[in-house]
Amino acid sequence: MACLNLPLDIRYKPENMYLAGIIPGPKQPSLENLNHYIRPLMNDLVDAWERGIKFSKTACYPNGRLTRCAVALVVCDLPAARHLSCLAGVSSHFYCSACDCYHKSTYGRVDFENWTPRDRDKLRAYAEQWRDAATSAEREALFKAHGVRYSELWRLPYWDPSRQLVIDLMHCLLEGLVPHHTRNLLGLTSKSTASASTPLAFSYDFGEVPSGTMTMKEMTQVSTIQALLLSQMIIPDEEACFNKLKDSLFHKNIGPLKYICNNLGCMPQKTGRMFKIDYVKALLEWRRGKPLTAPIEEPQFGTAEVLGCIRDVIRDASVPTWLGSVPSDFGDASAGSLKADEWRSLITVYLPIALVSLWGASTSHASDELSVRLRSVLDHTMELVCAVYLACARTMTARRANTYHSYISGYVGKLKEIHPTFALRPNHHASFHLYDFLLLFGPAHSWWCFPFERLIGILQRLPVNHKFGELENTMLRSYIKAARLHRWLARTDCPSAIQECRALFDKVYAPKGAPDPSQELAKDPMDDIVQVPDSAMTSTVPEDLYALIRRRTAVLRASLKFDGIVYCRASTHMGNSQIFFYPNGDKSLTPVAASIKYIYGTLTGELLFAVQRHLPLDNNRTIDPFLMYPDFPAKLYLTNVQSRLEKVKVSWVVSHFAWWAVSDSHIVILSLSRD
Repeated sequence: MACLNLPLDIRYKPENMYLAGIIPGPKQPSLENLNHYIRPLMNDLVDAWERGIKFSKTACYPNGRLTRCAVALVVCDLPAARHLSCLAGVSSHFYCSACDCYHKSTYGRVDFENWTPRDRDKLRAYAEQWRDAATSAEREALFKAHGVRYSELWRLPYWDPSRQLVIDLMHCLLEGLVPHHTRNLLGLTSKSTASASTPLAFSYDFGEVPSGTMTMKEMTQVSTIQALLLSQMIIPDEEACFNKLKDSLFHKNIGPLKYICNNLGCMPQKTGRMFKIDYVKALLEWRRGKPLTAPIEEPQFGTAEVLGCIRDVIRDASVPTWLGSVPSDFGDASAGSLKADEWRSLITVYLPIALVSLWGASTSHASDELSVRLRSVLDHTMELVCAVYLACARTMTARRANTYHSYISGYVGKLKEIHPTFALRPNHHASFHLYDFLLLFGPAHSWWCFPFERLIGILQRLPVNHKFGELENTMLRSYIKAARLHRWLARTDCPSAIQECRALFDKVYAPKGAPDPSQELAKDPMDDIVQVPDSAMTSTVPEDLYALIRRRTAVLRASLKFDGIVYCRASTHMGNSQIFFYPNGDKSLTPVAASIKYIYGTLTGELLFAVQRHLPLDNNRTIDPFLMYPDFPAKLYLTNVQSRLEKVKVSWVVSHFAWWAVSDSHIVILSLSRD
């Protein structure tokens, strides 16, 4: 648990998070049995809301303070969210916890304005009916009718799952839609990791099944029958295919078969009593009039050329050290499973640069038809790219949220048109509700699952004896000890002898990729000026820098750190030297792309950058394909930079950027600002 009253920069530090408990393994609790584990926590939270908790002393209130607290939101992946709240799983027809959309056939609905939130009072009533049911059979009947069991969370008088059980961006987009689109739709994977799923023979909109007309078992059979009718007839003998389909259909109940026949308008032409075989024959006759196999003309997007270009961008792009890396052998089994941050880097940096360079405006292909097809796939992919880019921003406005909604609506709405043989998933629907939570809770950066996943990783790396029953206690106590040590080292009254050990402690336990504290970097300032360290020595100034500052000697630095970000001169680290800055610090002007050539100290002791601007593209001679996507901040530039140096203050810098050489004369520059 994290305290939302704390500033974001310290909210998710281990010493400031509350580990409420660890559930014994090796398997998760079944159904509503999770209630037994969260009940003690709910006891405390109910007391904290209804009568409050008195703290005898705090930093600001030495005489004590009465506090009240509430659960603002619960964040986890979709299966865990359903398990914790005791709602029906995402694979059921009650697949959404936020709205009343019902039945798996409605995954592709994009009429967001017509969706109604689930009624909190009705959900509470259904949960209490289930709790008070006298028999297991009665409980099962209630669950089939409403998709709700009783959760301990309902003891909180303010609990509203449609608003507080949030859709997590990390799991929904970065580990859901992005891998699905990249691997399954585009096929950007080698044969060793290619999906073995067989595409559908054709697409058909069966519509939504009216709620309350069938049992849960019959609803499931309706979906199964629909899938059977859309499947390919891949056996060489056509009649053998239809005999197999006939056997499969005959094992279904007559109610779902009758519903499908009525839905397709192919009811048996027979008077008198109808039998199951009559509906099966009618469905077989309908299926004979449809394509037997999927179109073979579907172009392959994940070709060796495309995958090779993506790997070239990953390997050769110049990026700052803080940007999450992606395996250079992406697409191979040897690359392993990508983490959420790697998927974010891939979908917001490397993949769009490669695909726009290959398929964008002014690119040539074997035929006009193929050019149009690849362009439509690119535009569709860029809708997902822009949606993820906006959703991951560290600042959120109503305009940004509405733009995200527009992109995700276009992406899901065109999915069956662009990729007709692939089925929609619960994440496609859930991605719409991210819009609601962006408006309700602000930037996803402040409430997504990344900090909690990192904490789980820390716990998993703790040395344990693997004896269940003892393991959980060991992990919990080790975490608490480490958190207390972190907190103690941060105190101003911590003994100096212990403070000297802090550098060693940070070196051992700092996250992977954190800067080495032994590096000589300027300290983070309290204002917008970085001062030269007292121990710095002056050096002879190069001629081009002399023309700018008119001094023969100055303090020259290889790097400096400002507001937690490391900047370097180009000769030290190219990626850390690439910046966007406001000319003369005027924020009304468009930021300019430049490369840091020198970091030098002025006579007043301030550290400044001497930069060279990147030369802009002549749009009258060269078409910039990236201009087609205004919410993806990439542009083409000339490879050369200006020879003249320019002074830039650290506070004028907007962000780093990534660049990749599209050709010998042009590079693409992508702003890495996450604001």
